[in-house]
Amino acid sequence: MTASLQLVPATMADYATLAQIGHDAFEPDKLAFGEGPTLYEDPTFLLPYLRDDDGTVQKLVLDGQTIGVVLTFQREVGYRWLGCLCLSPAHQGKGYGSQAIRLLEARYPDARRWGLDTPTQKTQNLHFYRKAGYVAIAESEPFPGFKLTVFQKDMP
Repeated sequence: MTASLQLVPATMADYATLAQIGHDAFEPDKLAFGEGPTLYEDPTFLLPYLRDDDGTVQKLVLDGQTIGVVLTFQREVGYRWLGCLCLSPAHQGKGYGSQAIRLLEARYPDARRWGLDTPTQKTQNLHFYRKAGYVAIAESEPFPGFKLTVFQKDMP
């Protein structure tokens, strides 16, 4: 990987690209679980966040091309929630996700704790987040037969 990945605040002009990346990235979830995350099922939920321009929605840019979407929310002072990190399928498995996590954590130096959840059945996601230093702390079942593993990472 020689190109430099950047984490950049997204704008309303990015909406169509971000929605397409979310659709492409989460199509396998829709097929496997019968339902995808909100970014897949109703990408218009991004619009108020993009309008507010508060940094909730960011994009991952590689050589001028948007290749990913990142959503984060402040849960409380010092605690951020990673609501979404997805890459276009063509850019998955190439180390950009790990680089994105490092960029994201560096972007919010005041965040002493991070949290997220991911489908328990997606073992590659579980491995990815564990490798990035996240620890599984709980499980939830938003609908019957679909479990999420809740992860947390305390920053040094």
